[in-house]
Amino acid sequence: MTEKLKQLSTTALGIVFFLALLCMPFLFIRGSAWAAEHLLQPLFVIGWVLLALDLLVLLPLSLFRRLRGFTGTVIFLSSFVFGLVTWLLGFILTYALWGLWAVIIGVLFFGGAVVPFALLATMFKGMWVPFFTVLILFVITFASRIAGAWIAEKQ
Repeated sequence: MTEKLKQLSTTALGIVFFLALLCMPFLFIRGSAWAAEHLLQPLFVIGWVLLALDLLVLLPLSLFRRLRGFTGTVIFLSSFVFGLVTWLLGFILTYALWGLWAVIIGVLFFGGAVVPFALLATMFKGMWVPFFTVLILFVITFASRIAGAWIAEKQ
């Protein structure tokens, strides 16, 4: 009798974990929609401030060998803010232009396909300003990541 109860409880626990795993993408999409709605505007402001700080303060300070570790690390870390802004903007554009199915597919590809889907959706709709905005944010993200790592390595 106790052996059957153990099997039943193990099976029930497995079903609960499986259902929780199935809910994860939907919870992620729901949370991302909330973040895009409430956090995107402040993140744009923070991104502009970080970009100005990177270009006007940290890059010139990188000329000094002793400061390269610090400046490269800060530039590298700022790339994550740029990446978050790019991803949230890509999420919004993909959802608005291609709908929920495209967002679900984009999230299932580890979240990384939302930005290319946004680029494709805006390109096919002829929306060139959002297309170039996402493209430039994408370039800034990886340029600052690569430059920051390179500067920090040259210490």
